[in-house]
Amino acid sequence: MPEPVKKTVSAFTKKPKTTEVTAGSTAVFEAETEKAGIKVKWQRAGTEIAESEKYIIKAEGNKHSLTINNVGKEDDVTYAVIAGSSKVKFELKVKEPEKSETVTPAEAAPAPAAPELLAPPVESSQNTEVASPGTQPEEPLDPIGLFVTRPQDGEVTVGGNITFTAKVAGESLLKKPSVKWFKGKWMDLGSKVGQHLQLHDSYDRNNKVYTFEMEIIEANMTFAGGYRCEVSTKDKFDSSNFNLIVNEAPITGDLDIRAAFRRTSLAGTGRRMTSAFLSTEGHEDGGEFNFSALLKKRE
Repeated sequence: MPEPVKKTVSAFTKKPKTTEVTAGSTAVFEAETEKAGIKVKWQRAGTEIAESEKYIIKAEGNKHSLTINNVGKEDDVTYAVIAGSSKVKFELKVKEPEKSETVTPAEAAPAPAAPELLAPPVESSQNTEVASPGTQPEEPLDPIGLFVTRPQDGEVTVGGNITFTAKVAGESLLKKPSVKWFKGKWMDLGSKVGQHLQLHDSYDRNNKVYTFEMEIIEANMTFAGGYRCEVSTKDKFDSSNFNLIVNEAPITGDLDIRAAFRRTSLAGTGRRMTSAFLSTEGHEDGGEFNFSALLKKRE
């Protein structure tokens, strides 16, 4: 007798469904794994999706989601979600907005209502997180995470200032969420507030939005690298990674700017002025630049 064919057990207990949305709106695909902590990858047309403003990837416990903002005709391709050896394919169908929606006379306004009711396919009705056409596309809801606005990658020149901003929806929160900023994997920047780092927060009562800011002052090369913002409430947690690029100050004329920099110390104390608190290698990186000596040499 031939050996029975072994049935592959899927790592997913909930799989994303093929969904149809109107161009310009937001699409959300959800998946659940059998166990929490399983690493999940999302693919678009066979290529792994990197998180960005357009593609928002969330993971909380065994729940995972892919949000696609401002859907366009180019997004009408095959997608896949992968966990271990399990791979589930699904499609995003993009349709053009109904032309009748642009009719301005009041008598014609109810006309588009009927075709809109027929628009979503049967399988998409199971996914209640998909934003319906025309429902605030400029601020898509985050089905799992807490962020309204995530910190974005930044770029600054040595000696310049830069501020990273995170916004958290507070309408459903009973109290202010806990927010932490990190450099690298472990360095908590809450203990590094001082001359070169400031943390600010505020609350907009009208919009019920918390705003958290991390301001870097007089940046130097050691500040470059990867950062992370973590927000947590009683029963939810979310995090967002971003990067900072620090460019060297431009060299003018024949002056070798590197040779003009030297370490300085506070007179009479011998204490070195250091700004290497953000270095992930764990060692101090020299003192601050002596700009007065640089100007004298230039003259």
